[in-house]
Amino acid sequence: MRGLAEYAMSGRFQAATTAILFGLLPGFSIVSGAVVALVTLRRGMRDGSQVLLWAFLPGLLQWQLGDASMLFMLLGALLAGGVLRQTHAWQPTAVLVTLYGLLLQSSLPWQVDFLERVRTAVTGLIDQGVMVQLVQEGEVVPATPELLMQALLRYYGGYQMLMLLGCLMLGRYWQALLYNPGGFRDEFHHLRFDRRVMALLLLLIMAGLYGGPPFSEWLMILCVMPLLNGLAVVHKALALRAGSRGTGFLVLAYLLLFVVAPAYVVLGFADSAFDFRKRLSAP
Repeated sequence: MRGLAEYAMSGRFQAATTAILFGLLPGFSIVSGAVVALVTLRRGMRDGSQVLLWAFLPGLLQWQLGDASMLFMLLGALLAGGVLRQTHAWQPTAVLVTLYGLLLQSSLPWQVDFLERVRTAVTGLIDQGVMVQLVQEGEVVPATPELLMQALLRYYGGYQMLMLLGCLMLGRYWQALLYNPGGFRDEFHHLRFDRRVMALLLLLIMAGLYGGPPFSEWLMILCVMPLLNGLAVVHKALALRAGSRGTGFLVLAYLLLFVVAPAYVVLGFADSAFDFRKRLSAP
């Protein structure tokens, strides 16, 4: 990873070719976005924009196939990287990423080609005899193509948001690795969002749980900030209490994330009110 970051930062041509190459490789577009984020974080929006234009080339190819996700991710990496560079704070950056996720979720009605691709995929899945069941109004019902499509599209903005955060964090990690060793670890350990911001998110989440659209379609997006806050608590707690054994426990914590993600969200909300890390650090 360090060698790749050093190569990307050795010149504009190297950064552009790295972004294009990984953008063309299926499943590695996040690395392309991380290069854009890294250049923006280190050299500013102007240099980041120049790399972005080259990184857009594989994104445009993907767009021609009906999916603009990579273009959204790359543009978001530039914008979020610029905010983080200017503010040196994760809260305004995370708020921007959340708003970006909400904007992308709201843009779905205009992404006609993408919606058609999803409809074709889910119709083919059900036509092949794959049994899919959904919980609707407290009852388990067989999924029709339309119901399954609606269920999947609820995660669209949240998925885009997580991809964008992945780009940004990888870029920030590379920046620390090259110019400030250990800086990203310390920064993430101290990541904590203001209780007023978290209170607003909690109100919106409650509206999503007990109300209807559009709040119910925003649930995953609204849970990302408290989830990050919760993960930061876990990282710091393991660093303080587990010491050298912390890596193994950290792997376990991320495996549990796939099973008990709501617990991390609750932990994030609770930490914004009670600051558990301050209590853990107290002698």
